[in-house]
Parts: sequence; C-alpha cells; structure tokens
Amino acid sequence: MIKVKLVLLEEDLRKIAGAKEVIFELPEESTVKELLENAALKYGKEIMRAPSREGVLIILNGQNIEFLGGLNAKLSDGDRVVILPPVDGG
Repeated sequence: MIKVKLVLLEEDLRKIAGAKEVIFELPEESTVKELLENAALKYGKEIMRAPSREGVLIILNGQNIEFLGGLNAKLSDGDRVVILPPVDGG
C-alpha cells in the first residue's frame, strides 16, 4: 500500500471533505484517476467532476498531470496531488 496526500484548494471541495488535505492509502501502482475515484466514494461525486471543469488543474508533485500521463499518471508512496481551482485575473 502507498500513502498519497490529496490537497483540495477549492473551497467547495474543502467543505465536502471537511479538510484541506486528506491522506489516502491505495494499492501500489494506483493512478490519479483511482485516487479521485476513492475520494469520490468517500466524499461524493463532486470530486470526480473537478478534472473535467474548465480551468481546473491537477498537480502531482509540482507538475501538471497532463505532462505525466493525465489521469493515468502513476502514484508512488508520499506523492502529493493538488486540485487547483480556476484562477481569475486580469
């Protein structure tokens, strides 16, 4: 088993989870998608919708998952996955 930290920076997701950071224990070779599926089982399907919303980024150890295989990016023990909400600016 591996331990992965999921960091929820979006306020709505933090309210659902009741925390900004949540630790998940997952089988070896788990993916970001499997992490989100586990989070959805525990906290509700809203977490699974995050990757498909415009402007939302998922960061694995400081890198956008799009450059690491997308939702199929493999996780390792001690990894940190951050869901970043869209940023408004101008």
